[in-house]
Formats: sequence, C-alpha cells, structure tokens
Amino acid sequence: MVNLNEYLYKKMDILFLALNAPFNSNKNKHWFSNNLSFWNVLYKAGLIAERINDKFSADEIVFGGQSINYKNLIYGVTDLNRKDVQTDSNNVKVHSNDVKRILDILDENKVGILCIVHSKVFNMFRKVNLINLNTKYGHVGNYQKTKIFNVPFHNASIPNKHNYYGILKKEFY
Repeated sequence: MVNLNEYLYKKMDILFLALNAPFNSNKNKHWFSNNLSFWNVLYKAGLIAERINDKFSADEIVFGGQSINYKNLIYGVTDLNRKDVQTDSNNVKVHSNDVKRILDILDENKVGILCIVHSKVFNMFRKVNLINLNTKYGHVGNYQKTKIFNVPFHNASIPNKHNYYGILKKEFY
C-alpha cells in the first residue's frame, strides 16, 4: 500500500511527477526521504532558498508550504504509478491509464509546469505522443496550457543536473 500522500492543489506552479513510491520513502511516509539528493538539487537550482537538513520534514516544507520556494511558488508532487511500492524501477509497470490520471489532474487544476523526474515517466508520455522528441531535457512538450519539462533523475550520475532543474525557474522570472 502506498503511504505517500499526494500534494495537489487547484493552482500549482510546478507539479513534480515521479515514477512510484520507493520502499524507504513509503516506509518513512515522506517524499524523497531516502537521502537528501532531490532537495540538494532543488537548492542548487535555486528552486528553494534554504538547504534542507531534515529529509523527514522536507516534503511538508516544500510541497506543503511555500516559504522557502522560489518566489513563493506552489509545488505539488505525485507519482505516475500510485499502486506499486518498489525501489527498482525496472520492476514498475506503467500504463496509458496512469497517464490519463495525470492528464485528469491537469484538466481539473491550473498547472503551469509538469516536471517529469524519471526516464520511465518520460518514455510513457512519449508513447502517448505528449513529448517532442527533439530534446531530452528541458521543455519537451505541452498539454493544453501546461508546459511539460523533463529533468534528470536526482540520483542520476549526470553532471550539473541542477542546471536542468534551474531551467524551470526561468519560467517564473
């Protein structure tokens, strides 16, 4: 059973879309709580103004509030697959109805940017023709008034990955 509560709002400047609940985060009942890598990337990108030191309260601060978010933006978060608790993404299955659920969220709420944070999510959105194949990271497509961005996974061994997250910030200058 997934223990991570989605942070969804009627208006979201950025909705972060991960793949699924990994075992440790699900056990902790806190998003991205296996380590501080996600929060460190957000800080280096300038999307949050303070460094996160407590991985067990970070989601409540960043997704549940706005006080340290760049320009007090509203950030939401959910997973494409809300059913499976699995740390190995190779064992996570995604389906077109998972994408439909996300599109329903976009239809029901005002979302400026949908930020994809996992290659498997990116590939599923590409499969249903919502992604422009000309670029891998950055602005990769649109759904109605929502811009779709893809960024490297926060634990990926891609150098300077915070720069890709920093592109999101430029949308709100």
